[in-house]
Amino acid sequence: MGRMMNRKQTIAIKNAFDVTLARMQVRQRARAIGLGIQDQASIALATSSLAHALKLGEAAEESTIDIYSPNEGERLGVQVVCTVANGAAWDPESKVFADTRWMVDELTVETLPSNDIEVTLIKWAT
Repeated sequence: MGRMMNRKQTIAIKNAFDVTLARMQVRQRARAIGLGIQDQASIALATSSLAHALKLGEAAEESTIDIYSPNEGERLGVQVVCTVANGAAWDPESKVFADTRWMVDELTVETLPSNDIEVTLIKWAT
């Protein structure tokens, strides 16, 4: 895997186009680390579904999607961190979170001290 895959990629989300760009970049990263086509589709769909649920790009609040390639020993993966400022559109009861959880290997939600909401998705290569 090249050095590029080890670096974090941050996409500022201001509109629906940015969400589409993030989805494409997530899928590209998944392909680059060797995830199969079904896993590529799962992490990309989970990313856009989560962005929609958090209303990234719809609200006036700042939001970002960060893409990483974590490496735990022999295990490689794609990690996506969606952050929305001030918890603007946070709905913890949203069905999307339950639906998204089955598409990835890990999903965590954290409220940061700044009141920002950070949702992390990870899909591991098997």
